[in-house]
Amino acid sequence: MEFVSAGVDEMQETVPVPPTLKELHAQKSNIAFLPIQYSEGLTRYHRVLSHAFVMSVLEEYGDLEIIGEVFVQNNLERTEFRELKILIEEEKFRRYDQPLVDGVIRLGKTLGVSYIGLMSVQTSPVRVSSNDWSTYITFRIMRVEDPPDSSYMNHEFTFIFSESNSLWEDLGTQIRGKFPLSGFILESRGGRSYARISLGRRNRVEMEQQCKIFRRIRKESQDSQKNTLQVTDYDLLGKMQIFNIQEDFSWGRVETEARKKILKGDAVRCY
Repeated sequence: MEFVSAGVDEMQETVPVPPTLKELHAQKSNIAFLPIQYSEGLTRYHRVLSHAFVMSVLEEYGDLEIIGEVFVQNNLERTEFRELKILIEEEKFRRYDQPLVDGVIRLGKTLGVSYIGLMSVQTSPVRVSSNDWSTYITFRIMRVEDPPDSSYMNHEFTFIFSESNSLWEDLGTQIRGKFPLSGFILESRGGRSYARISLGRRNRVEMEQQCKIFRRIRKESQDSQKNTLQVTDYDLLGKMQIFNIQEDFSWGRVETEARKKILKGDAVRCY
């Protein structure tokens, strides 16, 4: 899709990578998970519910959109990610050595996601009653952008089915506010002193909230096999602070140092 109405600012300049209509209408940041690693001895029932529990908490408390598994798997099958696929199959997320980290971040940039997750589900040593069950879940979430962070969030816990409600709230408390809102600059006024962004009340933006402004750029990168990849990177331009909130957009004051840099279509992250 093309970025129809917000690709040009007051100075008639365009951003290198304007947002699509789909991105403009998106209300959440997105996250992709690499294939979940399961230990032997787990039934399909235990696997499905353990996986669904973590995903649902991330969606509800992290306000994240989970990217489909098929899309991730199809990209992982590409020739340029053969080494990463082998590392995953061999290590099963037992270690996070640099080759694995580099490959995961590169895949995340190719997918165009904000975050990428690695999760394993194992049998649990915790004893429970005969009509209950438990698994041991570990996951690591890496930030793909602004700037990459290979250990943005790490968590491990014993998932006891009968305690799902309390575990839901406990994990949700740790996730809430961890993932910033993602939007774009729609227009600027007053010599770019003020900018209108595509985040509003429906996105839970708050008054005086601080936001960072980034320029998205597409560039070529090479893997260890000299294969050329197209990836998205982010350059930090400056900050802004929200002062007016409407249903589907907000206005913010742009810091002085950033006013000569920002353009319509630049990415915004509100924390």
